[in-house]
Amino acid sequence: MAIDWISTLQEQAEFVTRIAEDVTLTLELPQLSDVQVSRLLLVVEQGASTFDRIMEEMDHDDDVDDDLFEAAADIADTWTKLSISTANKLRALQGLAPIVVPPDNGG
Repeated sequence: MAIDWISTLQEQAEFVTRIAEDVTLTLELPQLSDVQVSRLLLVVEQGASTFDRIMEEMDHDDDVDDDLFEAAADIADTWTKLSISTANKLRALQGLAPIVVPPDNGG
C-alpha cells in the first residue's frame, strides 16, 4: 500500500506547529522546574524521533518528489529548534551555558 506523503506531511506539519506553540508557552512559565523541563524535553525528543522514522520511510520510497523532501526538512528543522530551545531552558535552570548552533550560511 502506497503512503500518501502529502497528507502525512500536512498532518506532521500541523502537529509540530501545535507542539511548538505549547512548548513555547510552557517554557515561558516563571515557576517551571528542571524536572518539568526534563519531561518536556523527553516529549520533544520522542516527537523528533518519530518524525525521523517517517523521513527514513520517505527515503526508501522512490516515488517521493523533491518538494516533499523539502517540506519534510522544514518539519525536521522545527523539531530541532524545539529540542534546542527546551534543552537550553533546562541548561539555564541547571546553571549551564546554552547550546549555540552556528548559523546556516546557505551552503
